[in-house]
Amino acid sequence: MRAGNLKIFGAATLSAVMLAGCGSLIKGEPDARWADYKSWTKLTENRTGTGDPTGFIGNVHKGRDGYRDVYVNETGKEMLSGMGPYLFPAGTVIVKEQFGSKADWEAQKGAQVTVSIKIEDGAGPSTWHWAAGYTGKAGESQFCSGCHTIAAADDYVFTHEKFLSTQ
Repeated sequence: MRAGNLKIFGAATLSAVMLAGCGSLIKGEPDARWADYKSWTKLTENRTGTGDPTGFIGNVHKGRDGYRDVYVNETGKEMLSGMGPYLFPAGTVIVKEQFGSKADWEAQKGAQVTVSIKIEDGAGPSTWHWAAGYTGKAGESQFCSGCHTIAAADDYVFTHEKFLSTQ
């Protein structure tokens, strides 16, 4: 290979590696605590999760016209699937997929994901962390905990069996 071609090849290879690295930084990897959430219990299985029955959703979670699916890990399955009272054990992870339209929901396309993680036993907004997105980083969120305070009587969780049975 000629020296000029070798430089071009080297520069192209280096650029490709750098772009691939940036792509993986932008996309990230999902947290291991919810990476396999599609294999969990789908609380909204065979149910249409839409509307704004609480009157508090506003534009969050795709708003009143959005469609939502809710998944829960094994740790929180019994609690979320029961009729309450709700006090989730530490380690509970709840994943909510939000779709902008019924067509997207039916096709399971274009979901936005939010995650709730119960980080310690007990009640209170500080016992939960939230992540915005499948590859989001979990942490405290004044925005999330502020809205979820409305559901304080149900351990800061809106969508559970008791709620869904009234829909």
